[in-house]
Amino acid sequence: MTETASATSGRRDGSRGLVPLLVLYLLVPAVIAGLMMYYLAASRRAAGEFGFPLDDSWIHVRFAQNLAAGHGFSYNPGQPASTTTGPLWTLLLAFGYRVTGEYLFTAAALNWLICVLAAITAAGLARTLIPRRGFGAAAALVVAATVPLPWLALSGMEPPLFVWLTLLGILLHVRLRRTRGPGTFAPTVVFALGVLARPECVLLFPLAMLDRLLAGRYEGWGRGSALSWLKQVAIHTAIFLVIVAPLAIYNYRVIGRPLPSSYYLKAMNYGPLMALAAENDTWLVHSLVVAPLKEVGSLMVMWAGNNVMLIVPLLFGVFWIVRHSGAPARAEERSYLIPLILIVQPVAWGIATNFHRAPDFQGQRYFANLGPLYVIIAMAGLWWIIERVRPAWRRILLPAALGLVLIASLWRQPAYARLYAHNVSDITKMQVTVGRWVRDNLPKESYLCLNDVGAVAAITGCRVLDTQGLVSPETLASRTLELGRDGTWRDRSRQVLWGEEPDYFIIVTRPGRVPAPGQSPLASKELLLINNEDNITSGGPVIALYETVWCRYAREASVSQAGAAVR
Repeated sequence: MTETASATSGRRDGSRGLVPLLVLYLLVPAVIAGLMMYYLAASRRAAGEFGFPLDDSWIHVRFAQNLAAGHGFSYNPGQPASTTTGPLWTLLLAFGYRVTGEYLFTAAALNWLICVLAAITAAGLARTLIPRRGFGAAAALVVAATVPLPWLALSGMEPPLFVWLTLLGILLHVRLRRTRGPGTFAPTVVFALGVLARPECVLLFPLAMLDRLLAGRYEGWGRGSALSWLKQVAIHTAIFLVIVAPLAIYNYRVIGRPLPSSYYLKAMNYGPLMALAAENDTWLVHSLVVAPLKEVGSLMVMWAGNNVMLIVPLLFGVFWIVRHSGAPARAEERSYLIPLILIVQPVAWGIATNFHRAPDFQGQRYFANLGPLYVIIAMAGLWWIIERVRPAWRRILLPAALGLVLIASLWRQPAYARLYAHNVSDITKMQVTVGRWVRDNLPKESYLCLNDVGAVAAITGCRVLDTQGLVSPETLASRTLELGRDGTWRDRSRQVLWGEEPDYFIIVTRPGRVPAPGQSPLASKELLLINNEDNITSGGPVIALYETVWCRYAREASVSQAGAAVR
């Protein structure tokens, strides 16, 4: 290209640069805010009030309340508990709660800001594939308009932070991988912070180190290249561990295990570790072979549902990246990291959980970080497809394709808004209603035993005992491979619960499993029962409250007027 041509091209790009900037910094934030308000209005109509879509959201609130009050990472003040799966988000929410004294709209405002940052970061990452401002802005706009981003933004949980740190870490890795000086460690710091936002981010760091190896071999290694790479890995690993290790150390001191308690309650119960403990070869083969294939297949189906226009371009985009090392704007930006994480994360999740639940479970939150990567790669694939047609047709096809993609994304929003509204309605009818009844009718000093600990604890402020062990180390101790193998963990757990002598027992369950009064020491008298027959959110449609045989505040009647059963 001649100097004159280059200058002319630069002026042409500059004259068109204002529109992408307006899209990126004005339209994208407005789209995210508008969709959030649309979801909030739908939930208000369904539930009669604003709320959270999951009981897990309230767990973050409870931790944030105690952090803001100076009680540290505790669910019961003064009693250290395992961290949440997103401790970094919990800290941000605690800071916001300390400032505002409110959690629902504080969480929404924080997540709106984080979603905007994620979309802007997605634009930068997209431009490492297609070096056009317009393409970056278009990718960001589609990310903003595609489900489940509004659901995640209003979840009161960590997925938006999980998304943003994933995108930011990958972008910094691609752009700074070959730089020298302190900046080269920025991606590693972000990857480590990502682990504090969501444990699945732990995969990004080793994959980034692998990507450094692949990129080095692709560009041609000289003498000592392997040793240089090993030195880099050692330094980056040390930095990564300095940030991540304190979390593992804290968890080990509190619960005797390095990972958050949720791992031992969920993933460990279904994956290869439990299969080995049970000496079940069929289970093991399913976990290692069948489950990952089902996970990847279900993920593709889910993404096709999110935006059907992008599923074929996704396949083309992945193929193009693998073949051309990302077709980057500059040679130093070659990277396999995006296709690596798109493949490795669902495979690892399928193995760890034995495909216990489909990836669209709970607003797709466990795969939230992959959604924008799907959009970026698919948009790049669509761009490369259109680039193969005649130039005269491109001017028509590019805006037409973007319009169709946006329509396909927005088409899914009403259904997802209804899903969000139903989720909020379920939690409000069940856990929130019981929490308010307990707050208004029982002593604040009551000791509650629950199998679903979120809203009730956050609303009442009562001390709680978690039958699952999520926030109660004493019950988590019964969840071991050894006790699971010999089938005695339930007996051990029951001994712990009875030894604690709680005053009241609250259970979320299915109709056929509702304890009859007097059937168990935990269910001496029924005080409140709610049967939410159209429930799709909680673990069961029934939530029941009982006095226990140890209750220090026994009531004259089993059901008061204020707590009449709701059926």
